[in-house]
Amino acid sequence: MTRVYEIPYQPDDGSSWTVRLAGVPVGRFPSRFEALRAAVNLAAADGAGATIGVEGADGIWRPFGSDAKRPVSVQAVPMRRLSAVR
Repeated sequence: MTRVYEIPYQPDDGSSWTVRLAGVPVGRFPSRFEALRAAVNLAAADGAGATIGVEGADGIWRPFGSDAKRPVSVQAVPMRRLSAVR
């Protein structure tokens, strides 16, 4: 059975975004980014049967991969010495 976490484009009451699982609220968040982060974490914890639906500005719902992973650590970029061109 597929579990679909839904994130709307607009906040529900003008100040918070509600993440829903099959239409049932599972959490409220102060920003859409926080709602998306929570949905990714919930979907990752659920495993392969979970997906995320994100509403676009045009009102169309699109899938967002639950396989999104943040890097374990960000690798440092080696410093380069730059010279001014005259």
